[in-house]
Parts: sequence; C-alpha cells; structure tokens
Amino acid sequence: MSVEPQKFVTSTGFLAYEVLEARVEPATAPSLVLLHNFMSTGRAAWGALLETLNQRYRILLPDLPGHGRSCGYPPAFHHRQMAAQLADLLTGTGFAGAHLAGCSIGGMLAQLLVVAEQLRPATLVLVSTTYSLNPATTGHQAALEPANFRAGERWLEATARLHDEHQYSGYFQEVLLPAFRQMNPDAVIDLQLADLARVTSPVCLLHGSEDEFFPPAIPLQMAAAFPNAELQLIEGQSHSLIFRQPWRVAAGMVQFLERWPTNEAATRLPERHRGQDSP
Repeated sequence: MSVEPQKFVTSTGFLAYEVLEARVEPATAPSLVLLHNFMSTGRAAWGALLETLNQRYRILLPDLPGHGRSCGYPPAFHHRQMAAQLADLLTGTGFAGAHLAGCSIGGMLAQLLVVAEQLRPATLVLVSTTYSLNPATTGHQAALEPANFRAGERWLEATARLHDEHQYSGYFQEVLLPAFRQMNPDAVIDLQLADLARVTSPVCLLHGSEDEFFPPAIPLQMAAAFPNAELQLIEGQSHSLIFRQPWRVAAGMVQFLERWPTNEAATRLPERHRGQDSP
C-alpha cells in the first residue's frame, strides 16, 4: 500500500521517500536502504520484496531524482550528482550506516556513494548492475535501448503512469525515456576495478546469467575485485531480477544480510560529510 511520502529538499528540487518501520522488534531493527532502477520508482521496483524485507528491517525507500514523486533532477541525470543528493538524504534521515541495496542504476549509485566515501554502509547488495557504462572499461557495450529489455507488452505505457501522474502528462516520454536512451558518457558511472578493491563493506551481487545489458562477465569481474564479496548468479534469468524473481532476490538478500548485522553508530560519517539541503 502506498503512503504519502516525506520530502527531502535538494539543490534541484526534492526527493520523495518513505520510512517503513520493521514489523518485528522495530526498536532494535537494522536499517536498509533500497535504491531503484532508472525509469522506475521505489514502490514499483521493490514493492514485491517489501513483505519479506520489512519484517525485520527498517526501510528507507526513496524515489530517485526526477522519478515518481520526486521533483527535479541534476542535468543529464548526472550519476555523481544524483549520488550526492542521495548521500544527503541518507545522512539527513539517519540511514548513513544502514545496509544499502540497489538495482541496475540504483546499484551504480550505491557504488558511487561508497567509492567516493560519502557513506560507509554496513553492507552492499547489488542487483543486476555494473561498475561502469564505459565499454572501454568493461569490454562490453551496454545497449541501453528499451527495445532490448525483455519485458512484457505495453510495459512502457505502464512505466509512464508511474511518473506522469506526479509530474505532468508526457513527462515520461519527454524526460525519462530520452535520458535513458541518450546517457551522456561524461555523466554516467565509470569506476575502475581498482576502485572496487578499496570497498571494505561486505558485498552481495545478484545477477541473471542471461542479462541483456550486463553479461555475467561483468559481475564476475566485480566479485573478484571487491575484497569481501559473494556472487549469486541466477541461471536463465535476464535483467532486473527484482521484477522477474522478486521472491528469489528477497531470499538471497535476507540470507546475506543476516550474516552481517549492522552497527550504524560505528559506520555513520562525521558531521562534516552531512548535506546542507535537508529542511
């Protein structure tokens, strides 16, 4: 069930977000942040997993800049600027030391937050994602065309309704879809494997063996680069596992997270790292 979101002011507008208190032992529940994929929303992407994850985890569920109920976004949806706004949100709401999970571009933003030392999450969960969209870095050209996404019929029309209702009629076609198709190489993630080697948080990668955007060679590279990582490669599955097999992703996440309890007080960044945009 959707609830009225809270709003966190940024330099380009505001981020809409929900805080879902854990159903079991809420006073001592560890925190978990869920970042969704491009052209989706927090609820649309993670909704099928919330029944499982919200049992024992206190969840921060934002809509990314320019998505869903959030208003305003950095020019060209610049990944590092989007990550900076999310860093401000997480520190401003007390989730800086939480478990951090992201799907596709949400996973890219999560990596940028950690590599740039804007956050020190308890763990990282990366679903259907990559560390770079630069083919010279990964050795693979990601064909980011909606036609290449193996989704059902009329999914674009359904996706438009996630945003137009909160922005204006035609927003999805005029803003989000062109941005997805025409990502500026200067604005997107381009980490090196050496960057991942500096990440100290435990990492779980969940990835489809038939991912049409990021083939399994990419998560294999990532799993080898992170100092403390495990890879759950799901056979026969393509991109965006949270839509295709949410029950399997939720089970894999819980299995991983239960091995790494969080100590948020020890992992929260100093005050000087906090953003200035919170109301």
